[in-house]
Amino acid sequence: MDAAVVFNCSHNGLSIIRELGRRGVREIHAMDSARSLGTHSRYAVFDRCPDPLTDESAFIEHLLRFAQGRKDRPVLFPTNDQWAQAVAHHKEALLRHYHVWVADGPVVDLIIHKPQFYDWAMARGYPVPRSWTDAQVDAISDDQFPIAAKPAFRVASSDSKEQAARAAARHGERLTVLATRAQLNAYLLAHAEERDGYILQEYVRGLSDCMYTVGVYANRDCEVMGVFTGRKVRGFPPDVGDCMVGQVEKVDASLVDLVKRMCRELRYTGLAEFEFKRDAVSGRFVLIEINPRSWSWIGITPACGVSLPWMAYCDMTGCAPVAYAESDRSDGSVKFARVRDDRRNCLGWNRRAGYPQWHMTRAQWRKSLECDQLVDAEFARDDVLPWVVSSWWNSLPARILSGAKTRIGTLWARKRS
Repeated sequence: MDAAVVFNCSHNGLSIIRELGRRGVREIHAMDSARSLGTHSRYAVFDRCPDPLTDESAFIEHLLRFAQGRKDRPVLFPTNDQWAQAVAHHKEALLRHYHVWVADGPVVDLIIHKPQFYDWAMARGYPVPRSWTDAQVDAISDDQFPIAAKPAFRVASSDSKEQAARAAARHGERLTVLATRAQLNAYLLAHAEERDGYILQEYVRGLSDCMYTVGVYANRDCEVMGVFTGRKVRGFPPDVGDCMVGQVEKVDASLVDLVKRMCRELRYTGLAEFEFKRDAVSGRFVLIEINPRSWSWIGITPACGVSLPWMAYCDMTGCAPVAYAESDRSDGSVKFARVRDDRRNCLGWNRRAGYPQWHMTRAQWRKSLECDQLVDAEFARDDVLPWVVSSWWNSLPARILSGAKTRIGTLWARKRS
């Protein structure tokens, strides 16, 4: 079997590594710029590589060197925007040595840069939030508040260290709700030096549990072959945060049809997450964004009858036939959870973040995870080391504090004696 190369190996990459390893892919390379969680999996070997966020050229050179002398054609699995974008930019050169399911460069660039994507989608009548640039603020009437401000893009591949600085500055800034024109004016003043760095939008009401995912794999002909549908049960931060618990859940067939139509019109190939938000008041579904690669909780898909990573591998390599499939489990019967993080959030951090309604007792939290099958983002009986490493990382601050207290106590005792 051809090898697989997974880039950026946090929970997203770890899920793909485990699924391919369990399916019999014997050579999996966990490529990352640092020693992340998935690089400790028994199914993969760690290969440190340059980060395309700041050194796209060196990253591509690393891939081309890796391919020299190989008799197979490894399948590339990027799991974050800058990795997918770098591969897309150099797709023609990489196709000589690799199986590449990533969409073409202009398509990935369009999706990642939100102002351009929203313009594209609005012109074609797709249900995206109404958007404005800083030059169009006078067109925002008072009755359209609250509105949302968000970065035009968070990360992108480049050969610039300035790009890394901008990404670091944007890391914690996902969405800012502006309730009044005074708040809008204050936001514009604070971001006066990066007028092209953000976009203003109508605010779709609701917390992260209003977020729905339509995850797909589209083949070389831009035909969707696999569909997973689910809902984010809890994110952190609770309003716009990363998925801590997600579950399989059906959506209206019209949303799936819309996604298939968009893939054809975009000429999209490969894995993608179409992220919708259901307005908490009106019930209207709005397309918030597309992630042009695998997403953080793709690890739920094998348990739902549609393993999208395996489907991509088989379609690229031809090792097994690929037939159309959709997730076929009942709502809430399968859940994916970052169990350790979610427990910490529900028992304390949600309330501290200003969302006491998401605070739970231990019994309530355990009950909230009940289902037919729980997929733990970290723990797996056949691949324990990533969970052990995560446990060590999570205990590190406490152990450092405990060690500091011990040393201070020893010094104090010596001084008194």
